[in-house]
Amino acid sequence: MKHKDYQHTLESLSKLLSYILRHHPDEYGLVLDEEGFVSIKELHQAIIEDKAWSFVRKAHIMDVVNLSNRKRFEIKDGKIRATYGHSLPVKLHYEPVVPPKILYHATSRRSYPYILEKGLLPMGRQYVHLTVNKELALRIGKRRDNKPVLIEVWAQKAHEAGITFYCPNELIYLTKRIPPTFFSGPSLKKVAVKKRVSKEETAPPSPATFVLSHEMIESFWNEKKARAERYARKKQKKRKK
Repeated sequence: MKHKDYQHTLESLSKLLSYILRHHPDEYGLVLDEEGFVSIKELHQAIIEDKAWSFVRKAHIMDVVNLSNRKRFEIKDGKIRATYGHSLPVKLHYEPVVPPKILYHATSRRSYPYILEKGLLPMGRQYVHLTVNKELALRIGKRRDNKPVLIEVWAQKAHEAGITFYCPNELIYLTKRIPPTFFSGPSLKKVAVKKRVSKEETAPPSPATFVLSHEMIESFWNEKKARAERYARKKQKKRKK
């Protein structure tokens, strides 16, 4: 890519980052922490969902930050934030709210059995992220699994039972935990849980070896037994002579 073209790409990407980090992280299923930071990994995943930006790599984001003279963005501990021009408050503080009746969460097929048993947990995050519509939940879920499992959370019932909810933006709600009694999803029979396959299971036989099937082994032993019987009969005939 020519220098001028690359410079133009970085300028366009900078405008997109500003739009997301300063004004509308919710449109991309992102939640800023109390200091306005978001994970670079999550930001990158959200950006490349758009076909027009599918070419973007993390290196492009780093170049936007490092090559800009105006220092629009700050990176710290694997996270990024906009440094000025926010329509959102820079120091974020989430107050408890009354959630809508239903919220949604999409998870990976591998995590689903655990969630059915233990409930929805932050899993390395500060909060469980829930959305107001199915489409956004599935979009976020596809960042970890191309066929995520959609879970319907009975948020109002959970709130009435004492579970606290926060609302950082119009599309996303946060909470510390949702027990299994307050959500529903498909049965495990309908979910094709992805199995971890070991290297031994996937490795092809080496050129110096071959794999015997059960039928081949059985045929081998039957043939060996038949030869032994024929040899015994011949030996017995010689003795009679």
